[in-house]
Amino acid sequence: MNELGRMAMDHWRVARPISYQRIPEEEREKYFTGLGEQAQEQIESLWIQLAGDDPPGETAQQKQGRLNMARLQAREQVMREMILLPEDPKAFEPDEPSWQDVEEANQPTDSLAEWIAQQDPDRQGPEDPQEWMAWYSSRNNP
Repeated sequence: MNELGRMAMDHWRVARPISYQRIPEEEREKYFTGLGEQAQEQIESLWIQLAGDDPPGETAQQKQGRLNMARLQAREQVMREMILLPEDPKAFEPDEPSWQDVEEANQPTDSLAEWIAQQDPDRQGPEDPQEWMAWYSSRNNP
C-alpha cells in the first residue's frame, strides 16, 4: 500500500468511521491499496495538465518552480477529491447527528453577546455586558 492509501485508511478510520466500518475487514487492505494507486495515477496525469507547455523564455529555475507547483496543486486536488473525504451524510441514521452537527455544536461562540445568550437563556441578568459579567461571576462563585 502506498502513502496515499495509508493516509486514506487512517483518515477514514478516524474521520469516516461509519464508511470505514462498512468495508469488510478482510477487504480493507485491498480497497485502500487500490484507492492509493488510483490517487497516485490521478496525480501523475493531472500535474502534467496543470504544468502546461513551456512558455517561451522560461529559465530552468522558473520551469522547476512551475513543475513543482503543478505537482503540489495536483496532489492537493486529489487529496481533497479522493483521500481526505468528509463522512457521507447519508451514512448517518436519521436520529444520529452528522459530523456537521457535531462540529457546529463544538464551535466557539462568535461574540460575547452569543455567549451571554447561551449562559443566560432566560435573560435574568442585567443588559449591560460588564454588569452581566459581574452578576454571572457572583452567581457562579458564591
